Amino acid sequence: MASLPGQASSARVMRDSWEKGQVATRTYREYLARLVRPGMKILHAGCGWDKSEISRQFKDTCSVVGVDLDPRVQSLFHSEFHLGSLDAIPFAAQTFDVIFSEYVFEHLADPLAALREMRRVLKPNGVILVLTPNYYSYKTIAARLTPQWFHVMVGRHRYGRGHEQDMYPTLFRCNTRRRFEQLARAADLSVRSLQYITNGPTWFQKIPGVFELFHVFHQTIRNARLAAPLRCAIMAELAVDGSAGTS
Repeated sequence: MASLPGQASSARVMRDSWEKGQVATRTYREYLARLVRPGMKILHAGCGWDKSEISRQFKDTCSVVGVDLDPRVQSLFHSEFHLGSLDAIPFAAQTFDVIFSEYVFEHLADPLAALREMRRVLKPNGVILVLTPNYYSYKTIAARLTPQWFHVMVGRHRYGRGHEQDMYPTLFRCNTRRRFEQLARAADLSVRSLQYITNGPTWFQKIPGVFELFHVFHQTIRNARLAAPLRCAIMAELAVDGSAGTS
């Protein structure tokens, strides 16, 4: 199918200004690389098949473990894999130095149970890093207001057929600063740092005119500190209560 006028320009803007919509993932990957040191035992919580190669970068220097509820992952994950839920992680207490989870918390029915389990299997000086959509982003608002069948349709349009099984229902029960702080305290954790990140107008790349308007909007929320809570994603670092600082 031929591209509409303006789509080539939109693709260039997404590449040059928004890293093809991967700003949050790149920021998360780099932040994680600063937390992980060779020889650590690390847990990729809700790992999927690591399509963004988050934990793959550590497979030769660390003991990498993945946990996920999807049995399809077992044959696809690059390292040790365990089928299981994040509210019942199949490991002994104080096993992991770093636990990390990207784009999973928005799907959890009980994020507090997951945080308590992560706290249980985390070593005393360990850290947890979470990347998840921001509750107040217009993208999340749209997701909250539309049914699951619509999400599947949009996913098929954006990613192609065959990805329908990856469009898991979203609940957004731990997707604000306040909620992270509340649940962290309840799980005997503290929020060491939290930042908002925007990926740019990923939804509108194929809609010239609309794309340009949302490009300006995303530039504004990226550059204006007061508008940060409107950005696409939240990245939060948690630590055992008493060892964490504030931000």
